[in-house]
Amino acid sequence: MSLSSTLLATAAIGAAALAPSAAQAAEGFTGVTTDGRVAHFQTDTIPGLNPKPVKVTGLAGGERIVGLDRTPSGELLALTSAGNIDSLDATTGKATAKFSAPVTGTVDPNGTVTFAVAPDGKSARIITAGRDDLVDLATGARKAGGGLTFAPGDRHAGAQAVPAFDYQADGRLIGYDPAQGAIAVQNAGASTVSTLAGLPFKALEPVRATVASDGSVWAAAALPTRHRNDQPQSRFVRYDPATGRLTGVNGTYLGVQLAAVADDGKVADDTTKPTASIRGTVVRRHVISGFSVYGPLGVKVSEPGQVTAQLLLRGKVVAFGLQSTDVAGFMDVDFIARKGEGATLRRAAAAHRRVVVRMTVHDWAGNKRTYQKHVRLSR
Repeated sequence: MSLSSTLLATAAIGAAALAPSAAQAAEGFTGVTTDGRVAHFQTDTIPGLNPKPVKVTGLAGGERIVGLDRTPSGELLALTSAGNIDSLDATTGKATAKFSAPVTGTVDPNGTVTFAVAPDGKSARIITAGRDDLVDLATGARKAGGGLTFAPGDRHAGAQAVPAFDYQADGRLIGYDPAQGAIAVQNAGASTVSTLAGLPFKALEPVRATVASDGSVWAAAALPTRHRNDQPQSRFVRYDPATGRLTGVNGTYLGVQLAAVADDGKVADDTTKPTASIRGTVVRRHVISGFSVYGPLGVKVSEPGQVTAQLLLRGKVVAFGLQSTDVAGFMDVDFIARKGEGATLRRAAAAHRRVVVRMTVHDWAGNKRTYQKHVRLSR
């Protein structure tokens, strides 16, 4: 993709992400990425991850976290690919085994998984292809769960459910069945499920679901990649059982791909303006894909978000820059000349002219702060 196309695409994504969100309290989530990091995010700041993800530690070689859920006490439990249940410290990433041996067989990290703690906190249900286990969370003892099938009369009647489910407050399982392309709920007191809605997208593995504090069902599903170097990402969609509305299908996607996710409940809306510092005093001209580019200029941001920037020569905007990040920290911003200003910029760079950088730092919740700094152009 050309530099200009990249900038335009980023601008379009940024415009959508920075648009005002719906008037509702934010919901927080903890996830584990497919590359083994603990990530925290909330609905009003997607795709931002705050704080910066930390690496999961304490697992055996090759072992990965494939499921997450919380107990009523708030403890974060993780199901691993080795069939262990661990207690996961969401701040440090440290995983500690709850039991001396695995509670179930090995679990395919790339298959659909249900790992759901019962509302009373006494047991956890683990469902994967060909397996349905109920695990006593006090002892680690396992018994067969019996499996779930789609109910008679359902459009998927008789099909074995291989779901990404979580428990509702009433003790029924609800979530997504990628194989059937369905959102489904367990029928009260039965080992059957009924379809609530079809999925308007292909749910690619890994698919994981969690029930939020308001009863809505959120699911992470992998996005298809078109190029070898594409960043692995997940779409994060919300289904409201009360209205049947599904949102986020084509919304702003997560900047990471999730292997597991758990709801954290309501969190404070992000209303804090981000801060930044501009690093560097010289902006040099160089060529990328045939375009004259000026930079990079380093920026350190306090929150994930987007930087929009301008170069002003004698008060006139002659170039612009745009960069996004899903974590706080450092990033580089390059500037590309406005149409008709290329020759002016080249002459100014040859003469080492001083220009003003005007930089606005946006977080993903829409808060922003603007900075200015004098820098010198150079060839």
